Amino acid sequence: MKTVKNLLLFFMVILSIYLSSQVWLQLPDFLPFNKNSSTENLDNQQDIDKKFWELVRPHKYMIRDDVSLREVYIENEALLWQNALTSLETALKNLSESQSSLFAGEFCPGDYIAMEFENKIPTEIFIGKFKVNKDIIKNNKMRNIKKIFFRLNDPNVIYLFNGDSTVMIKSSKIDNSEIYRNLKDIKESEYLLYKQDIEIDGEKVPIPIPDISTALNPVFVKSELDIKDKKTIEAIAKDYFKNTFDYVRRSEDIEGDIRYVYKNEKVLKISSDGLLDFFNSNVDIESNSNVYQGFLSAIKFASSFLNFHTDMYLSDVQSIQHERNFGYNFIFTYRIKNKPIFFSRIRESAALEVKVIGDSVVSYKRRIRDLDTKQDGEMEEVKIMSFEEVLRKQVIRNEDQEESNTLRVIDKSMIKDINNVYLAYYDYARNPKVQQLIVVWVVQIKDKIYVFNAIRGSLLE
Repeated sequence: MKTVKNLLLFFMVILSIYLSSQVWLQLPDFLPFNKNSSTENLDNQQDIDKKFWELVRPHKYMIRDDVSLREVYIENEALLWQNALTSLETALKNLSESQSSLFAGEFCPGDYIAMEFENKIPTEIFIGKFKVNKDIIKNNKMRNIKKIFFRLNDPNVIYLFNGDSTVMIKSSKIDNSEIYRNLKDIKESEYLLYKQDIEIDGEKVPIPIPDISTALNPVFVKSELDIKDKKTIEAIAKDYFKNTFDYVRRSEDIEGDIRYVYKNEKVLKISSDGLLDFFNSNVDIESNSNVYQGFLSAIKFASSFLNFHTDMYLSDVQSIQHERNFGYNFIFTYRIKNKPIFFSRIRESAALEVKVIGDSVVSYKRRIRDLDTKQDGEMEEVKIMSFEEVLRKQVIRNEDQEESNTLRVIDKSMIKDINNVYLAYYDYARNPKVQQLIVVWVVQIKDKIYVFNAIRGSLLE
């Protein structure tokens, strides 16, 4: 009997040691407060609504009246955008009871204010937030919104341009009067005039062009991350890995890039050029979420980690696939000195990219450079070439001048297909030696984008 008790005690001790070892090995993974969901999301849940519409907002505002066409830089943009959202929500919620029409191409008669996004935004993001039935996307072919038009002389109508066609929604329940009141408060200094009916060598430019003659150039910047600041870098790693940080392997290569790796599943890389890159392959994907739910997941993750940069907004939404599961890549950008940042596409960089599969963030890439305020005195307003001058340099050959250094990518036949032109600051992206942005003209012709130095008119990419 004593032998049996000893054997039983022995096996209980062995079992206890085995179970304890499992707890020790798995501790970081099974504790509920280690998951990036419960406590972190509760902390910032109250700010989600506010942050949502700060990120989903127009790239630019345009006003057309009987005098001119002009872009508006609005100090109180949030109020105008909120009033526009109220009208948009009313229009979508009452669509079945409203008068609606579909027009080919971009259409809005008369005077208007247009709110334009940098790229098409899935309508599902709006109707998800408004809690509107998804069937309206199918019924009205409104899968995306590129521009929203409000007529200045009709407070009960709204036009939604999806990039190919325009849907008009007219209802007595729509009331744009608050938008009109906001427009009355705009100062003359907040306007930027556009030139219309420009002709180059007999070919008419089909869109209005910003009339800008000067700009700050260059703009000196610095990376928001200093890879030599070991305390800050380690704090970022601890914030990401949470309770698993003690089990993370750290390494540094000859170029100065730092890597933190946990079980070859979660990887954090901070490059010497300021790129912060996360990847997580160990995610539980219960279902393929819709784009609205995916966007909420992106907001919650980014808000609880490093937060969003000032003046950041949603630039583009791309469909992606990860291990046979579908999801979305949410791309964000920001402005400096009232101008958007254009990242060099050669290095495939962006200010912030958050990839979401189901409800889980699988990748997070961030590369932001802030104004270097110590060099404010070195920046000056300089004369730039107008886009008209840049285009003439591309199209018209001057036999009296030496033009062997002019790389021509636009010819006369392409002018009719120009569909967007704007002034931006060009970021060389992953080149740590270039800590400055230069002013450029960005032109889109069909699906191709060309970038020209606004000082010399030369092609950059």
